[in-house]
Amino acid sequence: MEPLLNEGSMADRATTALRSAILNGDLEPDTLHAVHSVADRLGVSRTPVREALIRLAADGMVRVHRNRGFVVLHSSAEDLRQIFLLRLLLEVPATRAAALLAKDSDIEALESDIERMREAMAEGDAERFLRADRQFHRTLLTISGSSRLAEFVDSLRNVVLSTGVSTANRSESIEEILEPHVEILELVRAHDADGAAQSMHEHVQRTGEKLIRQEFGDLETATFQAVLARFEIGELPG
Repeated sequence: MEPLLNEGSMADRATTALRSAILNGDLEPDTLHAVHSVADRLGVSRTPVREALIRLAADGMVRVHRNRGFVVLHSSAEDLRQIFLLRLLLEVPATRAAALLAKDSDIEALESDIERMREAMAEGDAERFLRADRQFHRTLLTISGSSRLAEFVDSLRNVVLSTGVSTANRSESIEEILEPHVEILELVRAHDADGAAQSMHEHVQRTGEKLIRQEFGDLETATFQAVLARFEIGELPG
């Protein structure tokens, strides 16, 4: 972590720096980190770091231990199963709504997100690419009519990424991650609600399967697929 510049809210900047440090692995999970040590590394007082930790705890990324420090949380296979199930339940119908409701200005916003993904891909900047990826999903969910939904789904992604898990630096190339986003954009542009919803379903499920397989193996991936199958025929997952 680099020292923070004296610009903007220190709490905001500390939150951004800590989130980035968690996602890129600078702060290891399941290890007690001292607030004063992190504050020293950032070159700030402990107060903005404590404020940042409260925000990150609300996002499910850390657990704060009073007077001791904080621990970066490590997502389990069950965490990932539940999170991707929630994303399917929320993002698929929201994408359908977005395809029906999208105006020209909304399409332009999605195009801008895709362009930022392409620019990051060209520069080989995986972290910036993933930020643009997340913004594409936020934009799409906001178009559906619910900024609260966009915030909630984004918080689910924080929990998934708190382990540093990412297809961007594992078995899937950045180009392969970009493709479904471009497809969804074109279906939304055409106001193809069913097609956009189906494309989002395939994208989220495929991402969940890849991440679970990478972290926990084929058996846990099969469990995830079985949970989805049971849920789709109306049975609650056990």
